[in-house]
Amino acid sequence: MLVGVAFMMAFTGCSSHKRQYDNSVNDANAAYSSQAQSSGVGDDASFGDQGQGSRSSLSKKVYYFDFDSDMVHEDDKPAINANANYLIAHASAKVMLEGHTDPRGSREYNIGLGERRAKAVAQMMIAKGVNPSQIRVVSYGAEKLASSGRSESDYQMDRRVVLVYLQR
Repeated sequence: MLVGVAFMMAFTGCSSHKRQYDNSVNDANAAYSSQAQSSGVGDDASFGDQGQGSRSSLSKKVYYFDFDSDMVHEDDKPAINANANYLIAHASAKVMLEGHTDPRGSREYNIGLGERRAKAVAQMMIAKGVNPSQIRVVSYGAEKLASSGRSESDYQMDRRVVLVYLQR
């Protein structure tokens, strides 16, 4: 056990990506029950004043990342902002941000990278004005692959954050 913890700390310490995240995201995880709830509102629901394309922006809930990166792509920011606007206007709405990685790397590293990716999306939403208690972050690492293939295009599909509405 101690060797595993030491390995994880040493491996994580070698990462070229060191970021500080607001602990309110982790605190918000405690506010959730173990079961997701649904109000029956469809995933296509558009909302408010998000401008042209708001329907597609709000319905886009998968955000992809580059290899070994937790930087959000510019083309995903409008969709993240649209979902943030929805959460701001619906205080009872809650989301889970699921971080995923491709299968390369150790289990521990991939869990950490998936969490950093999910937290990057969460921090964007919080900066926009979303209450941290509306956001839950979870990392699956490489446990739930989007593609079973082993090509670079398959790996690209695995490197993602999925936004799931738990309660609308």
